Amino acid sequence: MNIDANVQKILFAVLRRWKLIVIFAIIGALIGYFYTSQYTTLTYSSDVKFLAYATDGNDDIDENSTVNEIRSSNTSKMNYTRSMLPTYITIMQTNEFNSRVVNDLNETYNSNYPANILNGATEVEILNDTAIFKITVTTTDPDLSYKIARQLETTVPKIMKEKNQGLVRASVEDRAVKATTAGNPGYAKKMLFCALIGIALSAAYVILRTLLDIRIKSSDELTEKYNIPVLGSIPNFEGRGVQTAKGVEGYVKKD
Repeated sequence: MNIDANVQKILFAVLRRWKLIVIFAIIGALIGYFYTSQYTTLTYSSDVKFLAYATDGNDDIDENSTVNEIRSSNTSKMNYTRSMLPTYITIMQTNEFNSRVVNDLNETYNSNYPANILNGATEVEILNDTAIFKITVTTTDPDLSYKIARQLETTVPKIMKEKNQGLVRASVEDRAVKATTAGNPGYAKKMLFCALIGIALSAAYVILRTLLDIRIKSSDELTEKYNIPVLGSIPNFEGRGVQTAKGVEGYVKKD
């Protein structure tokens, strides 16, 4: 049997067992839904946006400066801010930064949160290649996420002012809001993933069973496999054999 015939045989077998594949896909989707509902931890996020800007105490621009000079100076400041912003973002991902935020948080709310509470809880990103960056706080407690985000509104500008002689600073552009609902647990993605696994498993089962099936089901398959002609075939009389025998027996008794 050539390769094309094998492929056609496998495709036909898979299409013929489409009901089995659909059943496995549905079962996989249900498993994904159950797993997500039972074992996914709900999280809550609050975020705060900052605007970074450059300051220069030695700026020569005064009230007599031309518009072009002012524009050039502002452009230089913006370019400097954008070039330095990734460095400040890296600083905000250090253990020292996390410890500073947690210490300020405990002082503000008279609490006793551990220093590692921020590990993996914050995400810092620059928005659309601008001087605006956003810090997102995600925890399993909506109150805690909100408190940390509010504390960042105070601590981040302080830290940026202390670094690099305060040449780049930050101001709050969008304050934190307390989350009222949990983040998307990803039902659709996990159900689709499990459904695809079900389809793959069922298809693999059908293909494997087809490849291991050595039975010959047609005269064409016999000729192709053994390269010998088929001279004739014996019909299946199983269903009619009993009736014929009874008929003959009754005829003999009458004689």
